[in-house]
Amino acid sequence: MSIATQVNHSKTQAVPLQSLGAGEMAEVSSVTGSNHEVARLAEMGLRTGMTVSVNRGGMTSIVQLLNGSRLCVRTCSQLEILVTPIQ
Repeated sequence: MSIATQVNHSKTQAVPLQSLGAGEMAEVSSVTGSNHEVARLAEMGLRTGMTVSVNRGGMTSIVQLLNGSRLCVRTCSQLEILVTPIQ
């Protein structure tokens, strides 16, 4: 079973987190995966609506949350994090 959370943005298209490069900022649009994965990321602060700053992009991304926490996130076929870049 998987769950998804989503925010609707009309101006900018959501893209996968791993497509962003270092220094870019984005708002988390959706997190889709198993209940456990989505809940665990939410516990750590990575949830829909959160603004993140990318320290390192790619399949294994390092992001910084507004509260100062840094997370290393590796996406896979079962976990998808879509973000809307902030310009």
